[in-house]
Amino acid sequence: MNAVRLVTVLFKNRISFEEIPFFRGCMIRMSGNNDLYHNHNDLGFNYVYPLIQYKSIKGCAAIVGINKGGEAVEQLIDLNKQLVCQLGNRKVEMEVATVRSEKVFVTCDENMQTYALQGWLPLNSMNYREYQCLESLSERVNMLEKILVGNVLSFAKGVDVFLDSRVICKILELKNTGIVFYKDVGLMSFSVVFRINVVLPDFIGLGKAVSINNGVITRIN
Repeated sequence: MNAVRLVTVLFKNRISFEEIPFFRGCMIRMSGNNDLYHNHNDLGFNYVYPLIQYKSIKGCAAIVGINKGGEAVEQLIDLNKQLVCQLGNRKVEMEVATVRSEKVFVTCDENMQTYALQGWLPLNSMNYREYQCLESLSERVNMLEKILVGNVLSFAKGVDVFLDSRVICKILELKNTGIVFYKDVGLMSFSVVFRINVVLPDFIGLGKAVSINNGVITRIN
């Protein structure tokens, strides 16, 4: 089955991009250091797709839980009627606006789907040098399309979905939005519109550092 269950908790509280790591830390503590909330294990960082992700949706704090991550998010919200978070310099009582549970069938589709992708971090230190050496825009776009296909396949693998057709991706719009620092390393951030033959859920992350609001996708109708 390619059904992926998502639980999206949207809060009434406004949050800045810089405050999201504090929000994540608060939720990790409230969960009792549940591995799903921080994606680490006894050996260190757990290199699997994170099933709990911390977002800013229309400027408000949100958590997206996928499959068993969704179950863990529901349990946390049910058990903690009062969520108080220290977001940097400010202490905030978090108010839940909505809790949405849905199933999305992640599958290849003969009809191409169009998505916006915000804050996408596709490049690491190795492929950044390769990217910079490419002379033409078409070569760079082609390279980024291949990376994006890889990101989609990593997501599918991480949520136990098998895609039975070749994934085809075309970038329609590409904008370099600057540098984002992740683990003290500066990474190029892109805003992208792309078309792909895969049905994907809104607000999941693709690329690097997706647990803290990077690489967030939304469907364009």
